Amino acid sequence: MIGIALLLSCAAAPQDVEKSPWGIAPSHSASWGVESWAPAIAETGIRWMRGFYQAEPDRVLGVAEKNGFQVAGILQWSRKGGPHTFPSGALPEWKAYVAGILRKTGGRVRHWEVWNEPPNFSQSKSPEDYAKIVVAAYEAAKEVDPDVRIGLAAQSVNLNFLAQALDAGAAGHFDYVTVHPYEVMDLVAQGWEAQFMSIVPTIRKMLADKSPAKKDVPVWITEVGQPVGKEITPERQADAVVKAFTLGLAQGVHRIHWFEGIDGDSGPFGLIAGGSGAAPRRPSFVAMAQLVGNLGHAPRFAGWLMLDGKHHGFVFEGPGGAVMAAWARPGATARISFGTKVRVVQPRTGEASEAEAVELTDSPVLVVGIPAAMVAEARAGAGRPFPWGGDYTGAPSVSWEAPGVEKGLHPLGAARLVTVDGREARDISASGGQGFTVDPNFLSYSTVPVRITAVFRRNGERGAGFNLKYESASGWKGTGGWTTIPPGAAWTTQAWTIRDPQFVGKWGFHFAFDSDSRQHSDYSLLSVTVSKE
Repeated sequence: MIGIALLLSCAAAPQDVEKSPWGIAPSHSASWGVESWAPAIAETGIRWMRGFYQAEPDRVLGVAEKNGFQVAGILQWSRKGGPHTFPSGALPEWKAYVAGILRKTGGRVRHWEVWNEPPNFSQSKSPEDYAKIVVAAYEAAKEVDPDVRIGLAAQSVNLNFLAQALDAGAAGHFDYVTVHPYEVMDLVAQGWEAQFMSIVPTIRKMLADKSPAKKDVPVWITEVGQPVGKEITPERQADAVVKAFTLGLAQGVHRIHWFEGIDGDSGPFGLIAGGSGAAPRRPSFVAMAQLVGNLGHAPRFAGWLMLDGKHHGFVFEGPGGAVMAAWARPGATARISFGTKVRVVQPRTGEASEAEAVELTDSPVLVVGIPAAMVAEARAGAGRPFPWGGDYTGAPSVSWEAPGVEKGLHPLGAARLVTVDGREARDISASGGQGFTVDPNFLSYSTVPVRITAVFRRNGERGAGFNLKYESASGWKGTGGWTTIPPGAAWTTQAWTIRDPQFVGKWGFHFAFDSDSRQHSDYSLLSVTVSKE
């Protein structure tokens, strides 16, 4: 159970609400029916709401404010009767909409992001069209209120799109940046924390390159979440809440909005199941309250450390002293001794106990009152590159080799292994392709020519092959041709030179061998190497 003392500690003083990183993002149906869930979600200590029902602003903002929420809005409008799209051809009307909604809300909403997940929900996918509406929104909003904040937005972590929009004129016309890293968050359960931790550093590289005057603006995650379902239990959803906020705050995200408070029209994403605040509260609800209560409304990240040389620990200065969020690598356990009594909190349940050691699993725990030496170790790690099986910052190449030797290069998904000529290889036939992520310390955002070399062979007589697709400065693209895997029992080595990579991890991976379907994926991979040219 959530204790009364913890709930009282969740309350934020008015001066702390602006600093508070804890947010919720309702779906469309939930934003209309805010009365049904806002009082319950407020009990967790969440103090920010992203998105509201704009047709009835006085009603929904009144409910939000009564329950202690500040609200951030979304600017999104298209001409009636036409396609839902960036209104780049109707800029006067777009500016009138922006000015009108700001005047209608009367200063009660101080932060507005331009569009929801662009280029999603738009017939036009053009970064040039998005740049036009960003500039127009910025100008219109600042005319109404110079202090209002305008956010640059993107689907997933689509920084290639944002870089193109900045080149097209959006540079300088924003006050913060928002992303929705659902896909990257889904990979954290596989041990891909380093990819998630690269989001803000990669955004900083992009801003320094494309809009240097804005390189230090706040970064918000305005949606991230996981639905309860067949593969995600309520308990695993609670783990995802803790990891999403921990990893976000650790890399400097200003504010994080969990999608969503209560199950809505997008499915069972809620901290609360069902359609009202009286519905069952999931373990994720408890976990959210434990995070806010133990880290406070102005948590200060001290740094990270590796426990037992391989497990993650993230240390924060909370209202009651140093707090560490920690978990073990997937499939592993570890006993961590502190040499003194600490308070161990189980976020899923809120249960707390005193102990001198903790058994780590891949389900996070919060450890309150860790020793000063451990805090000092975490502070020393704060400025170092975040490792992923090693530090590949200065490496000339990264590689993967079957069955599972990962040296800065990581294959997406679980391995299906086969033995060929006495050697283990990764069988691709169960899927339509194979994605890879390079260590972000090796290469992220910067356009450095690379050479990708792969060793593969057919599994049998059926034809097999793929397109090599990758993140580039112009978006997701292919190398220009189909690679046919030769018939026969011999291993084949092939290499491709890519001149324009721009690895940002939009969906959590950087390049893929895309066979279109399982019809063409009957082959096995022995190794892949990525080298800087």
